[in-house]
Amino acid sequence: MNETEFNEIDHLLHRISAAETHNQHEKWIAQHANLAGDPRKHHLTHNDLDILDVLLTGQRTVSEVVAAIEISQGGTSRRINHLARLNLLEKFHQQPNKKTVYLRLTAQGESLAKAHLELHQRLRQQALSALTEFTDGDAQIIKHFLTSLIQARREF
Repeated sequence: MNETEFNEIDHLLHRISAAETHNQHEKWIAQHANLAGDPRKHHLTHNDLDILDVLLTGQRTVSEVVAAIEISQGGTSRRINHLARLNLLEKFHQQPNKKTVYLRLTAQGESLAKAHLELHQRLRQQALSALTEFTDGDAQIIKHFLTSLIQARREF
């Protein structure tokens, strides 16, 4: 691969990441979750949405959420408190153990989590549709190429 080819590929990779901005996703989710007002007022992070996604399957303890999203206990607690202030989830205790904190989605939180899930399903379907012309061999070459790029950046 020469310098020109590399620059073309690098430019295309940047266009992919630029096309899917967090703000675009946030706006789409807010519209499809029927959230009132400006979606940016919620200041939701990817971790916030991951927490809501985990709770979409049912109530969980804080420890279970920490394990599922793989960020620190402190980081998870801050995000949970933020989501609770936005009335997207509720914290509660169950008998007889009053120490363990459980979490569950509110109706608005569930709507938001479902919209987030739908967004990812649509993005996945679009990507799969765009790649139908590629063979399994092409896919192997692409995976090898991307893995090599990731490895090169790790060694930086």
